[in-house]
Amino acid sequence: MEIKKIFVNFQFDNQSLKALEFAKDLASKYGSELVIFYEIVDVYMMKRWSASFGMPIPPDLNQKSKESAQAKLDDLMTGYTGKYKYIIDCSGRVKDVIGKFVQEENPDLVVLTDEYEYLNKKANCSVLIVK
Repeated sequence: MEIKKIFVNFQFDNQSLKALEFAKDLASKYGSELVIFYEIVDVYMMKRWSASFGMPIPPDLNQKSKESAQAKLDDLMTGYTGKYKYIIDCSGRVKDVIGKFVQEENPDLVVLTDEYEYLNKKANCSVLIVK
């Protein structure tokens, strides 16, 4: 079996940490590229609510949120020597946007936590559900 690219949905919770560790182990074993996807839902919701209530949001909210998330992800990837990249997005809810990113990345394996198990229908590849 050849796995060139592994896509993992990460949401900064305990199950996601477990999923990331599985994905890192598999990527190391198969020499795969690891794509770590993080959707910043809080920023998306803040934008929606601020528009509804006419409240301003900081113009650099997306950028600062992405930089903060990347710093936290960098800490989690300390010591990992394989090839990896992040996709950090603020454009929607995970269930609404993950399919687009999975399609663009075209991975051989998607790693999801059981909270997002229903998303496996959006992947045209093997899916590993971490419980």
